[in-house]
This record gives sequence, structure tokens and C-alpha cells, in this order.
Amino acid sequence: MLQNRRPLTGLWALFARLMAALVPVSTIVYVSRVLPDMGLIVYKEQFLAFFLTLCLALTFMTVPARAAHKQQAHVPWYDVILVLAALAIGGYISFEYGSLITTMGLITDDKVLVSAIGVVLLLEAARRQAGWVMVGLALVALSYAYFGHHLSGVFETRVIGLDRLLIYNYLGTGAILGTPLYVAATIVAAFVLFGQVLFLVGGGDAISNFAFALMGRRRGGPAKVAVLSSAFFGSLSGSASGNVATTGMLTIPMMRRVGYSDTKAAAIEAVASTGGLVLPPVMAATGFLMAEFLGIPYSTVAIAAAIPALLFYLCVYLQVDMEAGRNGITGWQGDDLPGLRRSCIEILPVVLPFAGLLYTLFALYWSPAASAFMGTGITIIVSLALAWMRQSARGYFNVIATAGEAVVFIAIMCAVAGLVVGCLGLTGLGSSLAQNLVTLSGGSVWLLLGFAAIGCIVLGMGVPVTATYIILVILVGPALVEVGVDDLSAHMFVFYFGTLSFLTPPVCLAVFVAASIAQSPPMRTAGYALRFAIVAYLIPFVFVFNPAFLFQGTWLEIANATVAGIVGVFLLSAGLVGYLKAPLSIALRVLLVGAGLVALFLCGTSWLVTLFAVALLIVVSRYKFGSSDKRTLGSAPVS
Repeated sequence: MLQNRRPLTGLWALFARLMAALVPVSTIVYVSRVLPDMGLIVYKEQFLAFFLTLCLALTFMTVPARAAHKQQAHVPWYDVILVLAALAIGGYISFEYGSLITTMGLITDDKVLVSAIGVVLLLEAARRQAGWVMVGLALVALSYAYFGHHLSGVFETRVIGLDRLLIYNYLGTGAILGTPLYVAATIVAAFVLFGQVLFLVGGGDAISNFAFALMGRRRGGPAKVAVLSSAFFGSLSGSASGNVATTGMLTIPMMRRVGYSDTKAAAIEAVASTGGLVLPPVMAATGFLMAEFLGIPYSTVAIAAAIPALLFYLCVYLQVDMEAGRNGITGWQGDDLPGLRRSCIEILPVVLPFAGLLYTLFALYWSPAASAFMGTGITIIVSLALAWMRQSARGYFNVIATAGEAVVFIAIMCAVAGLVVGCLGLTGLGSSLAQNLVTLSGGSVWLLLGFAAIGCIVLGMGVPVTATYIILVILVGPALVEVGVDDLSAHMFVFYFGTLSFLTPPVCLAVFVAASIAQSPPMRTAGYALRFAIVAYLIPFVFVFNPAFLFQGTWLEIANATVAGIVGVFLLSAGLVGYLKAPLSIALRVLLVGAGLVALFLCGTSWLVTLFAVALLIVVSRYKFGSSDKRTLGSAPVS
């Protein structure tokens, strides 16, 4: 997300704050169904048009057309025109949608004009918010839909008139005003508000202090703090690079001071922050989109994502610990760490909102948005009851407005992703591309998964994770399902590799942000990041062939997968770092890496594989550390 925001003053600043506050307030009104209870029927598309209007107008007010103009304290005349145009278009759709929907099949001048202006405004807002990448994708999709009939072969499309193309994408239910924007306007807005309120009343500091108190003095303590805190913040923020910029400013210098190299400190923070995007219960809100697309409860998605995410963080944690052991890195030696007892007391008020959120979401089966609002309400009540958390009325208003500003970026990206989805739906490229990928792979599931992984990483570079998932699940997902991969595994596979674009060179945004903080070479940092995140690159292939890793199967199969996964990650981490309480020889490292891979990929064939991996870990530990004279057998210093 671009940070070129105008420092507005006076009435413009007040107007912008009021409009920003209206963004989450509109979500609360819609989700709580206040208007229908009053006898006023509101179509979903009417609400989405109103919500998008607020986001467009707010973008033109606060984000300048060029970075060079970011010091403007007022809104220039041309942006005033864009604000008025956005309000006019949104108002027309919001108030006239009841009549528009009855004549949606008829092409009229007013629909074409409204749609054309709306698409242009959306693309300009996306350019200001995120640069040219998403705009380029949208323009390619529109161009393909309009000019595709001039192509030949599998990419040839039927003739689609410009008027029909514009109306379908801006006024229809399967494009801009479709599922992606709906999830952003309800679920994402609700969870962003929950996160902002939680941080306002000191929840962020309480979590950070607890992480430092719990892990700070352990071996390699600051790195373990980075893993723990970045996991939580990344899950809520939905932005890997934003999470690095927030937590990395504190954790990276601390890691460097205790002995981690610049490159490794930056790599650890980048990986830990990126992993938060796939970590339940929030999963950066993308998990809610997955549930919408699959038509299943979100609880099913969150439970399915649990084992892979925990194995991911176990791998990072173990490597961090082993790196510290190999290089003699101790914990934080300063006396400025918070006390564990006080930190536990301070975090209790933060646990209550999360308990309410999880209870309503997983036990009462409330909608995700309603559960998030419950968590927000509990947070506010707790903060009012405790003097050290209590805020002024102005503070609560400001946090609502700040939440609205944070939602705008995601909503604009989801709307553009909806535009791309609409174009793909009109042309039928999604299904034809799936057929081509299957043909290209020759029916080989392994080869198709390889093509899909590479395609997901490439298409996800420079694109926000939510938009990446939406586009990839339309383009790549059907091909995986066609060769026999179940729907949930296919969606999770696409989600994982789209997320990994933040770590994979050459466009590894999370790594670049971390490297800039640590002042380390970006590509070398990316190399270490790939090693720390190795499980994230392996686990999608693993759960495709063994759905037990996604909690799909009998309890015995799930238990086998869990045990094999933990032991496999242990073996793999030790082999990659080259340390298991003492340096390991090259031969032993190769053996451990190979055994770890076997445990992960073949555990589903038999319990014997899991037992072999467990036995190997026990034997290696006893052989290496059974007595002082055996400690050096088979070991060699590792560079």
C-alpha cells in the first residue's frame, strides 16, 4: 500500500475523517440488519455500491494523483471533481438499483455512462492506492474480453460489445459488486475494526510485552519474540510487508544485537510476518473468502489451515533456536524486559475479546463479521471498565475512522479483482486455461502442481494477497480440481503459493522491507528466507496428496499426519541448519533432510514411516549426546 497521503487540514480533514468513520459504520448497520428490521429492504449490491463510493471518494480526497503532491493540505479542484463524480455514480446506483435490477438485460445509455465512469474511477483509485500492477491486470483482462475475438485457437473468445462489457462488470453481481468486495465490505471491515480497537486500548503493547517476557531471555530470544509477535500481528494485519515494517523496527535491531547476522535477522522477520497470512483464526481475512467461494463454514477452513500453519511456525522456531545454539547466541541480557507475571496480568483483558470472538465463531456459528463485532464490543466494554485501557470519546471515534481508512485499500483491491473475475467469467478463460494446463502437464498431478506453484508465485508478485487469491483460484484452481485434487486442497494450495510470492525472489516485498531495516543485501536475505520458510513450500504438496494434514480423514490418519509432520519438521530443520545440540556432519545433515522429506510425504502410506522417523530422531539424539566422548562422533564444524 502506498503511503502518499495528504496532510489535510481544516474542513477537508474533518470531512475525510467523517467519511472514513462512515465506512465501518455502514458495515455495522448492514450486518446488524437494522434497516430490514425497520421495513427498508436493501439489496446487497446497493450496500456494496454505497460502500465502494465511500472508498473511492475517500481515496481521491486523501491520496494525491502523484507522489510529488503528497504535501498538499487541501484537495485540488480536479480531485474535487473526481469526488463528486464518485458520489454521483454511487448515489445513482444505490438509490436506483431496485429499478436497474429489473432491466439489467437491457442496454441503456444511462447504464453505459454510469458503468464507464465507474470503471475509470475504480482504476484511478487503484493506481493511487497500489500503483500500476493491479491496474495493469485489470486493463489486460478488459482488453482480452473486448479484443479476444480477434485471437485464434484456445484463446479466441466470442464478440463482446464494450457496452455489455462495462455494464456486466460494474452493475452485475459477478464482478465489481461481487463476492470479493462483499467479503471486504463485511468481514474484512469488521476484523479491521476489531484489530484497530484492540490496539487502541493497549492490546498490541500487551501482546508484545507478553512475547518479550515469555521468550526474550531464552536462547535467541529476540528472534523467538519476532516469530511469536509477527505471527499474531500478521494474521490480523493482512499485509506481510506492513507487518515487517511494524514489528521489524523493534525485533530486527534486537536480533542483531544478540548475535544474529543482518541477513538472518531480516529473513526471520520477513518469514514470520508472511506466515501470519496463513495462520488461523483470522488468516488475513483471505480464509473468509475461501469459505465464501467453497460454500462451507469458515470454521472448516480455519481448522483445515491449523496443522500446516503450525508446522510452518514450528519450522521457523526450530531453525531460529538451532541457529542460536550453533552460533552461541544467548537471550536478551538487558534489564529492560517486562516481567512475566505483570505481562500475564496485562494480557488477560486482551484474551477476553478473543475468547468471545472464537466462541461465537466456532461454537455458536455466528457469521465472521458478527463474531468480529462481538469481539469489538467486548474490547470496548473491557476498556471502559479498566482505567488504564479507557479512552476518550474522541479516541474511540478516531479509531473507527482509522479502521475505515485501513479498509479502503483492501476494498479497492477486491473491487479490481472482481473486475478481473468478471472479465474471465465473460470470456470463459478460466475453464479453457484449466484444460490447457491439464493438457500441458500430460495428466501428471505432480507436473501440474509444479506449473500451478510457479504460476501462483509469478502472478502474485506485487499484488495484495487477497486479490492474488481471488485471481489465482479462478485461473489455476479449476485445473487442480480437474486432475482429482479436492476443492479445499486446491484452494489452500493456491492460497499458500500466492502468499509465498512475498518471500520468493525477485519480487519479494516482505524481504525487501526487512532488508531495508537491517541494511542487508536483499537477494542474500531472500536466500535465507527461503530456507527458514522451506516447510511453506513443501506443505502444499504434502496436503494435496495427504488431506489428513487438512483435518480431512479419520482421527487415526490425522494423528499420524500430525506426529509425522512434527518429527519431519524437526529432522528437516536440524539438517538444514546443521545443528542438533552440536554441529552435524554433512552426511548426517543429508540423512536428516532426506528422512524429514520421507516423513512428510510418505507418512500417509503407513504408520511405519512415522515410526521410522521418530526412531531415527531418537537414535540420532542418543548417538550424538549419549555420553561426552560420543558427542563429537560424526560431527564437524558448520560454516
